[in-house]
This record gives sequence, structure tokens and C-alpha cells, in this order.
Amino acid sequence: MIKKLLFSDNTLWGLVNFRGAIIQHFLDRGYEIVLVAPEKENEQMRIDIPKGVKYIPVDMGRTSKSPINDLRYFFRILKVYRKEKPDYIFHYTIKPNIYGSMAAKLLGIHSSAMMAGMGYVFQNNGIACRIARALYKIGLKFTDHLFVLNESNREAVLQLGLCKSEKMILLDAGEGVDLDVFPFYDNQSSETTFLFIGRLLEDKGYYEFVDAAKKVKARHPETRFEILGAFDPQYPKGIPSQRFQKDIGEGTFEYLGFTNDMASIYQRKGLVITLPSFYGEGLNRVLMEACASGKPIITTNIAGCRETVDKGVNGYIIPTHDSDALAKAMNDYLSLSAEAKQKMSEASRRKAEKTFDIHRVLAVYDRVMQNA
Repeated sequence: MIKKLLFSDNTLWGLVNFRGAIIQHFLDRGYEIVLVAPEKENEQMRIDIPKGVKYIPVDMGRTSKSPINDLRYFFRILKVYRKEKPDYIFHYTIKPNIYGSMAAKLLGIHSSAMMAGMGYVFQNNGIACRIARALYKIGLKFTDHLFVLNESNREAVLQLGLCKSEKMILLDAGEGVDLDVFPFYDNQSSETTFLFIGRLLEDKGYYEFVDAAKKVKARHPETRFEILGAFDPQYPKGIPSQRFQKDIGEGTFEYLGFTNDMASIYQRKGLVITLPSFYGEGLNRVLMEACASGKPIITTNIAGCRETVDKGVNGYIIPTHDSDALAKAMNDYLSLSAEAKQKMSEASRRKAEKTFDIHRVLAVYDRVMQNA
């Protein structure tokens, strides 16, 4: 008998982009797959639905703080789950984790949740965030397992009493990266481009990147700086359009917009992927892909970022909120010989092969299903 799996997330783009390999893995094994997520919430982040997969759009209000909206979302997914009757549900992001886990339990459906990071709700202490954390604690009582992506997040969840330790599964490879989809690319070049890839958020280190770029350009005017990523106007600390346009106008960096074709980015030569994040990361997807593609990395000493860098071997680790340290790391890289830069590139690929291979993650999902 073919089993039906349902995957629930707060955006269709995130579900297909971050969990596409998992979805395809179960499709290949003969499972029926249903995706449940909001559609077209961000015009920049549209994505095709995988062939053979059923998609059910559902309104959510990803960053809405209205209890009425959340209650409506709960009843919407309850209705979907009741109609679809899946054998198992995987939930991702805060609202599916909370309300999806409750709905699944109410219908007697086994489920797992994933905490892909400890973002805004856990980094701020306003009343809405405190309420969200309380709801999280309730929701996670009803899930079979909670996936976390780094040891610091696991410890934080335990300290906050959000979930029992016996329910938790640490994915130390993060959500993994397909090493065939992201092969090693030759990075040798006489020119260097420091590329920021991520949502345009204050928490991702946007301001630090721009400030460091100005400092380095004053010394190395030939060096390029680029930003690739989507705006997120619903996020409380998204970069204001007016400020972004001002920065663009000063000519410090080039904005590449947003793309789902990351291969066309990673195959470019002379790239250093630069993410001065202080966001509550799980295990940053971009940095894992950068490793697989053989790109040196500059990132911060926070959980979810530092795991992708062996300091001085495939990149640099810097403190958060420190554009001077970021500028120094950039200058240090620029001062390296071509041979040393190539060694960093090769070290990134070796790290991906050793640590972030998607097959390690697929094995965990298979074990969950075998024991369901």
C-alpha cells in the first residue's frame, strides 16, 4: 500500500527549495506526496511544483500576530489534513510546527516538526514573542519528533523547556546539500567578488556588509561587491527600500536581484561567499551550498554559520556586528596568493563531502518513517 506523506511549511518556495531533495527521495520510493503552504506571498520567490506532487495552497499570514488569523489558519489546515488523511506529516517553521502539530494530533496522525533556526521569536522578548514561545511549547507536545540543526539550538530548546530531549533529533548535517546538484566549480580568478547571499534583513548582516565593502573599496577599488537575495517586507527587521536605494546609488555594491538558478551563480569564478549574519540560524543553506561548490566563506561566529568554516582553512570566522573585522577578513583574503586561494576553495568542497552530504539527512528521514 502506497503511503501518503504531507509536508507543511510557511512558504511554498521554502518547502520546495530547502526540502526538495527529501520530497524527491520519497517520490522515488513510491510515496504519494502532498505539499501544504501559502502561495505567492512574495513575488520574488515563486517556484515550480515538483512533477507528481499535489499542492494545496493555504492562507496563513506568515508574520501576522492576530489570534483570529492564527485560529483561521488552524481550522484551514485541520480541514486539509482531515480530507487528505496522510500517513505522516512533516512540519517546518513556527506556525505549521505549532498549529499543524495540534491539528495532526487531534486527527490521530503522526508528525514531526523541524526548528530550522531560532529566529526573531527567540531573539526578542516583546509580548507577541513571549506568547509565540508559549504556543510553541504547547504545539511541540503533540509532535513525535523535533528536528534541530545545530547543538546550540538543541541546548536552547531544552533550556526553554520547549521539548523533551527524547523527542529531539539533531541533524548535524543541517538539511544537507546534494553534492551532485552542487558540484565543485573552479574558482580561480585574478578578480575577487565578495557576494552576500540571503534575505535582505538587518539580522543577516546587511549593514555590516555594506559598511565593510566601503572600507575595502577605499583600499582595493577594483574589488567587486554584490548582493543576491529577496526583500522580505513582512519581516520586522527587513531592510527599508529607501535605505537600500540610497546604498545602491552610492555604487558600493551591485544588486543581482533574486534567482532560483543558484548553479549559474556558484559556477562563477573568484567568488567569496560572505554572510555576516547574527540571525538565529539553523545551519545556513547558502553556506553549505557554497562549501559544496568550492567557494571560500566569510561568516560569523554564531551557531548555524560557524559550522561551515574551518578557520583559516576554507574561510574566516568573525564576530557579529563588526564591520571592521569583516573588512579585515576581506583584506586578508585579497592578500593571499592564487595558490592559497585555490587551497581554500578545495577545502570547502572536502568539508561539504565530509559533513553536509544530503544522504546523511535522507537516512534520518528513512529511520523516522521505518519507526512511524
